[in-house]
Amino acid sequence: MAPDTECDLCGLGCGKHPLQQCIGEADRFFCCLGCMNVYLILWESGAICAGQDIRQTELFQRSLQLGLISNRAPQKTNSDRTVHAAGSATEELLLHVTGMWCTSCAWLIDHALAAIPGVVQSEASFASDLVKVQYHPQILPPERILSRIASLGYKAQEHTGDTDTADLERRDLLIRTGLAAFLWANIMSLSLVLYAGYFEQISAGVRHGLPFVLMVLATPVVFYCAQPVLRLAVRGLLNRTIRMEALLALGILAAYGYSVVQTFRGEIHLYFDTATIIVTLVLAGKLIERGAKEKASRWIALLHRMMPNKVRLLARGAERFVSIDALEPGTIFVVKAGERIPADGLVVEGESHTDESLLTGESVPVGKGVGDALAAGSINLDGVLSIRATRRAADSTLARIIALVEHALSSRSELERAVDRVARIFVPCVMLLAFLTFLLTWILGASGLGQSLMRGITVLVIACPCALGMATPLAITAALGSASRQGVLVRDSRVLETLQNVDTVILDKTGTVTEGKFSFLELIPSQIHQQAVLAGAEANAFSSEEFQPSWHSGSPASSDEALQLLASIEQYSEHPLGKAVGEYARQQGTRIREASDLEIHKGRGITGVVDRKPVFAGNRRLVSELGVSIDEGSERIARSWQLQGKTVAYVGWNQEVHAVAAFGDKLKPEATEVAAELQRRGIDVRLLSGDSQATTKWTAACLGIESCEAEVLPEEKAEAVRWLQGGGAVVAMVGDGINDAPALAQSDLGIAMGSGTDIAMKAAAVVLMGGSLRKILDVVDLSQKTNRVVHQNLFWAFFYNTVGITLAVAGLLNPIMAAGAMLLSSLSVAGNSMRLANSKSNPAFSAANLR
Repeated sequence: MAPDTECDLCGLGCGKHPLQQCIGEADRFFCCLGCMNVYLILWESGAICAGQDIRQTELFQRSLQLGLISNRAPQKTNSDRTVHAAGSATEELLLHVTGMWCTSCAWLIDHALAAIPGVVQSEASFASDLVKVQYHPQILPPERILSRIASLGYKAQEHTGDTDTADLERRDLLIRTGLAAFLWANIMSLSLVLYAGYFEQISAGVRHGLPFVLMVLATPVVFYCAQPVLRLAVRGLLNRTIRMEALLALGILAAYGYSVVQTFRGEIHLYFDTATIIVTLVLAGKLIERGAKEKASRWIALLHRMMPNKVRLLARGAERFVSIDALEPGTIFVVKAGERIPADGLVVEGESHTDESLLTGESVPVGKGVGDALAAGSINLDGVLSIRATRRAADSTLARIIALVEHALSSRSELERAVDRVARIFVPCVMLLAFLTFLLTWILGASGLGQSLMRGITVLVIACPCALGMATPLAITAALGSASRQGVLVRDSRVLETLQNVDTVILDKTGTVTEGKFSFLELIPSQIHQQAVLAGAEANAFSSEEFQPSWHSGSPASSDEALQLLASIEQYSEHPLGKAVGEYARQQGTRIREASDLEIHKGRGITGVVDRKPVFAGNRRLVSELGVSIDEGSERIARSWQLQGKTVAYVGWNQEVHAVAAFGDKLKPEATEVAAELQRRGIDVRLLSGDSQATTKWTAACLGIESCEAEVLPEEKAEAVRWLQGGGAVVAMVGDGINDAPALAQSDLGIAMGSGTDIAMKAAAVVLMGGSLRKILDVVDLSQKTNRVVHQNLFWAFFYNTVGITLAVAGLLNPIMAAGAMLLSSLSVAGNSMRLANSKSNPAFSAANLR
């Protein structure tokens, strides 16, 4: 069959193994199972027999939109750029790839996938073994992506968090390393006999037979233990890429091949021990490197294990377990003490405490009762909770966290890409240098053929850029894990680079530097009330009778009587002010009395009768309508609060104002400290808000921020970010609401509060779980430390290669020493990077110090 056979439905090439089906007494060929099934349906419906254009049928178009069938390859413009159908949907595929040995592997996969029509973007991460592919399902079936990766010599499967494949790969590497080490030890022991032949006579049988024994022992080491190295080197050459493995493969095969020739010539100058020690140390280095990678990315596996597979439902009074995938919003499920909450929901029955440290990084138990929200992944510590699911498990908070960190793991920083470009140039240059070293030392007669070959092999081995390749990705992976444990979710690894360049931070007000919750702030008795209390105290000193306040007298009351009466009439109100008063009164343990004759005055306040007292609470308009005068002290307090942007209510009874109450939002306890610390670090901090001028200016003054803008619309926030960027500033925007999403997306770095809206979190590159502002400082510190570790790794990797190559060319190193030095270099980079995995938040900004 011709290799260019086209699919009878979509018109794409069918490849080497097309699907063949006899339809209508004729053989039809298809590129995939989806195309074949759609063609069969169209045939049975009579559309094909009727002569219709099958690509214009509703079934074909719908199947195309759903990605069930393939589409023709996109057209190319004169600039050779791919043009896709307008509005065509894209999907993202996250793959776990085994067999990646270095950053060159990641580059090769990226390069190969980018050449496939239908692929929009691909990013392969060597540190996490993840490949993220954005593609057009109408053009490209995902099976072709998997087959293309397989053709490069790697095994790919959709990432599910299952570590079985990685465990098998590690076990295989361990077996190869152990076998190589065992056989190398035997080869070295037997080689001592041949080495002795340099100084004294050995028998002819041993002299001629022992080299063949050494060859037999070395062969499995070279062709089985080193098979991953040789396979990747060959695959690279087939794809016209000279990789790091090519250096090692050339060195190993040169030492082994030379020794085989010498064996058949009857010589005893053999280098089987050199070939096998290179293999052993390279595999040992890869084993250590894999352990470091697994430790750095272990947290993502832990997150997957936190996802429960079953959920307990109550059906007709009996408990039964069902798959978590079957849980729908609105379903009520039960979680007992010690169990992990499987899905987001609201408590409908029961009280308990939960451990949300997985989500927020804070280990303090959080009390939960009826009506409180619960997040998937947190642990129920005590009590039994009945919970109504608000989201499917696949859309839960924990599932979204996993998606975010997987997205970050599969992304690559600009520094990492730059190092990869250097490594791709570096490897061919090293091969040329090794060849010239061998050739010149041999031609010039500085040493014999064997010694010249060893010097060239030493250059190949010492220059292998293992440490250089893992310097950046391993450090970034470890940093992402540390950030996640501190309750900071990083969507893209490039954030760690951007953070160190940020010179301007814009803070949203409501919900970011404030609690974002309308609450009862303060209640101050009026002068009349204070005088009445004092007069009552004096009267009680001269009377043995208990003082009885009268209905009309405006007589004194206890110090919290105003709060008690206010809560008594507001308990029936649905207004946010009423709810705030009720919540505060309950927290204070205030006894709330029954009220009668309640009347809601829309936009003004509420009146009622409590214990025969006519009580009112409202704004200035209500007080004026009731004919009540406001004393000078209460007026002064009210004006002061209003300048701070607080809502003021006058509270009174018996035709007198007895107290003034303030309502509003509270500043977060750590907000002032965080703003001051950012400014101390030389960062320009600004405040943007859609709130009034008075409220915004007062908030900025409390935070010590000089620059603020009030009454800003969402699109104006984004415009403010653009204006700052136009002046050369690198801007980080911190927000939590829907109105912040445009600015978060426009900024160089968007930081969303985890207590905010889904839209804000989707627009931001960093999410601070738990809503604590001090995590801004944590992530800035982590970014600085990560970049410091990366630069240290790169310095030592380049220093090691420069010094090592110089010594190898000069003949001061042998291949065994070179392999050992390569192992030590990888160990130093891995150990330095693992310091990030143990990073803790700055103790100077702990919760205790910010209270």
